[in-house]
Amino acid sequence: MYPVTYEADYQRERNRLTTFFRLIVVIPWLIVAYVYLIAQMVVVFIAWFAILFIGRFPEGMYNFVGGVLRFTQRVNGFMYLQTDEWPPFGIGQDPEYAIRVNFMPPAARQSRLKDFFRLILAIPLLILSYAMSYALMAVAAISWLTIVFRGYQPAAIHNAIAYLMGWSTRFSSYVYLMRDEYPPVGDETPVEIDPPAEALVAAEAAPLDPAPQAQGEVPPPPAQ
Repeated sequence: MYPVTYEADYQRERNRLTTFFRLIVVIPWLIVAYVYLIAQMVVVFIAWFAILFIGRFPEGMYNFVGGVLRFTQRVNGFMYLQTDEWPPFGIGQDPEYAIRVNFMPPAARQSRLKDFFRLILAIPLLILSYAMSYALMAVAAISWLTIVFRGYQPAAIHNAIAYLMGWSTRFSSYVYLMRDEYPPVGDETPVEIDPPAEALVAAEAAPLDPAPQAQGEVPPPPAQ
C-alpha cells in the first residue's frame, strides 16, 4: 500500500439543503485552504533544496506539508460531497472526522536525483490528473443530483469519489516531495516503501546477535 492514504466513511442519508448550497457553504474553508497552500508552497520550495543537499525531508517541514494536504483533502472531500460533516480548520489528525488522510513518517533517505527532476517525472501524473479531476467533477455532479432529488448517496458513487480522491491524495504527496515512490493508480497495487528514519536508526543501534555455537560444542561451565 502507498504510504499516504485517504479514507472516507460512507453516509447514505444526506442533507439536501447543505448539498444544494455546497459550493457556497464551503467558501470559508476554501479561503483558509488558500492561505495554507501559500505557506505549503513555500515549505515545499525550501524542502526541495533540503532534500537536494542533505538527502531527506526535514521531519517538521514534512509534517506541516502533510498536515496541509490532510486539510485540503478534507475540504475537497466535503466540497465533492463525500460527507456532510463540517471539516475541522486544523491540519492535525482527527480520527472522529469522516474523512481521514494518513501518511507514514518521512523516509530516512530520499533520492537527490528524483528530487531534482520531480517536475519532469510528474508530467505523466499531471496529464492523468486532468482526466481524474474531470471524472471527479462528473461523479460529484451525479451525486449532487441524486442527493438533492432523492435524499441519499448511492454506495457506488461514494466509492467512486473515494477512489478519485485517494488518487489525488497520492499524486499530491508525490508532487509535494513527501515520497519518492511513484504513486500507483489504485490502493491495491503493491509499492516498495523506503524505511522511515526511526526504523533506520533502530536497526543501526540494535546489538549484533552472538555467533551460534557449533553443533556438538559443550558450553563452558559457569565461573565459580
